[in-house]
Amino acid sequence: MSAIAILSDGEEKKVKAEDLVLIENRGVNRVLAICRGGEACNENLKTGAFSPGVAYAKVGRYPSNAKEFYSFRLSIIGDVTGRLQQNRTVIAPSSDVYVFEDADNPMQLLAHSTQTLGHYKEHPQWEVPTLDRYIPYHIGVFGVTGSGKSYLARYQIIPFLRKAGYDVLIFDWKGSDYAPHYKDVVEFSQLGLDDDAIVNYLTAKMGYFGYFSGEYKFRNPIKDALETVIYDGKWKETPKSELKDLLLREVVGVIRSDSLKADGQLSSYGRSMIRKFQKYLQKLDDKALQNIQGEFAPEHLVRLVREKKILVLDVSLSGQDEKLSIFLSLANHLRELMEQRKKLNLALVIDEGPQYAPFMPRGIENETTEVISQLCALGRSYRLSITLLSQGIAGEIGINAAIRRNLNTQFIGKIHPLDMNEAGRLLGQLDIDPRFLVTMPDGYFYFLGKMNPSPIPLLISFKIDEEDEQLDPP
Repeated sequence: MSAIAILSDGEEKKVKAEDLVLIENRGVNRVLAICRGGEACNENLKTGAFSPGVAYAKVGRYPSNAKEFYSFRLSIIGDVTGRLQQNRTVIAPSSDVYVFEDADNPMQLLAHSTQTLGHYKEHPQWEVPTLDRYIPYHIGVFGVTGSGKSYLARYQIIPFLRKAGYDVLIFDWKGSDYAPHYKDVVEFSQLGLDDDAIVNYLTAKMGYFGYFSGEYKFRNPIKDALETVIYDGKWKETPKSELKDLLLREVVGVIRSDSLKADGQLSSYGRSMIRKFQKYLQKLDDKALQNIQGEFAPEHLVRLVREKKILVLDVSLSGQDEKLSIFLSLANHLRELMEQRKKLNLALVIDEGPQYAPFMPRGIENETTEVISQLCALGRSYRLSITLLSQGIAGEIGINAAIRRNLNTQFIGKIHPLDMNEAGRLLGQLDIDPRFLVTMPDGYFYFLGKMNPSPIPLLISFKIDEEDEQLDPP
């Protein structure tokens, strides 16, 4: 439901878009609404019709302004006569409409909650209440570079998650948005990978054995042999200086035994696979071998985040496949815990969301996209919350549609023009012009979804403490 409010003379200089107003509905009820779109009209200046104003202007005079008026389209939040509920009454013409002053706090009309997140527009004292029971229904933060996504996460979402009782594990893709601001940071070389993640990591480091596209890139006889050796586990007790020789000996042995002909001779195909492996094994350096011998296995990471309360994984010094392998390793462990019906009280904050669940996933991205979908489904029952940050909403710059549908609370800031169609589908029905999102100031976000007590989006902002060098957990 919506309504049109005509402004009294002079109010057009005070009332602005997104201002909150109270409608006194002719003694029936009180309705809370938002000024969503304004319009100025002068009947004398309509195009395509006779205008006496033009005639007056030609002789240096001005017509009467009695036909000039200003109006705002009001988006109805709800009936606030008692507690907030859906407004089911017709809003009577000539009902009085009042703009809230700074000294008022209309947020109290939305919900009485001790958990708040940011403040409404340019009113720092109007802290926005939240429905924190919907935290495990997952969160999406969208906005172009520089729109304030990381600031929103650091200064609002992460402290909010902590106050709600969640331990927070942050995946810092670039190593610059979170790692410098928290004292407890685990680097890539310290991480222990599970067997599947190690196979994916080594395969990527060895250039996929020359298979750069097609099905063979991700499943071929050499990778199958490497998988057999890694699963066997002998390499774990081998010194780093001898590890490459062990891999050569063991993998070649598996390929050889799998490629013998009926007469006991090695097939030409087997010889070709062995030559390929010997060639690409040379790409493995000491650093790559060191990275598969990290101490922090997934179960150790979970224990560490329980102890530290906020923990950052800095994976910046690794390639994309290695980063995704780390995530897969941890995600599979969390899924196993939830399948054992264990409550996690854990929140994952994932920067650069499209790297993990892109619009069209390929290779290992298929696995990370699928496991995120599974975590989202299980998380609602076992208190696992996922927060994904992304520069785009949909398409090539956004997040996979299946994952996006699981993000039931969203913060949408300044968007890229390529996202206007998706923003229009998402917000257009809620009286928000997607063109406004393209030019929206940095640090402002529309808050919508399950955690928002308002049925329509609220424009929020937040304070940034520029002098805060490190955000220690509370």
